[in-house]
Amino acid sequence: MLPLGRLPLIRQLRCMQFRRLQPLANGRQRGTPIVRHYWAEFLNQYRYDIRGDALEIGTTETIRRIGGDRLRSAHAIDLAAHSAEVSVVSDLSRADDVPSDRYDCFVNQFTTHLIYDIEAALYHSMRILKPGGVLLINFPCVDYYFWRGLDMQTGGNLYLHHWFTPIQVDNLLRRFGLSDADYRLVTAGNLFTRIAYQMNLSAEELTAKELSHVDPGHPLLICVRAVKPLGWQADRPEYRDPWIPSGTPDMWNPETGHYG
Repeated sequence: MLPLGRLPLIRQLRCMQFRRLQPLANGRQRGTPIVRHYWAEFLNQYRYDIRGDALEIGTTETIRRIGGDRLRSAHAIDLAAHSAEVSVVSDLSRADDVPSDRYDCFVNQFTTHLIYDIEAALYHSMRILKPGGVLLINFPCVDYYFWRGLDMQTGGNLYLHHWFTPIQVDNLLRRFGLSDADYRLVTAGNLFTRIAYQMNLSAEELTAKELSHVDPGHPLLICVRAVKPLGWQADRPEYRDPWIPSGTPDMWNPETGHYG
């Protein structure tokens, strides 16, 4: 192993960035988060699935930007009508009031780790799709744990309940009647991108090789494309409610992010 003094200067500086107890810029966004880079690549691959009557959580920005003229209608679902985009007010894990077989596409991004009853949320995610409809969904493997909770003014306080593994996601999907023919699961990331993401390095600060390398033993993000089969049937799971700590959650600050 080369002594530190013999390593190239840039490598020395990069190593020094990781010898710290707080993320870079104290968590303030410094470019494209690495998980967002991976998700954008996945959505671009399946952009033609975003069509017809489309649904997204919290906003319609993604489905409108990618679906464009392929959309017939764009809807957002959330716990409260915090903006004019939210036309479906419902808790996805308790969405019995949302009609079945309604949407051609559902983009569920960066929410699964915040939903305690993830089994119920996945059941409703499939139920509200039309036969042949597509669910584009991701599952974070690593993220920041906001231990006091987070208030983003979306209708309910958020808590991080899950970090996922690929086999866990496979089993969740199969629990609701999906087979290999019905979904594709893709992992993205490696040891370095996991650490870089936790340290708040942006995707722009990594090389193409660092970003593109996939290490199944150190996934950062799990991306899934699932198609609702014709004749899909599944039993609604028994609902489960979380224990929530007392106290006042942190307020979301778009400039400082989770750490603010």
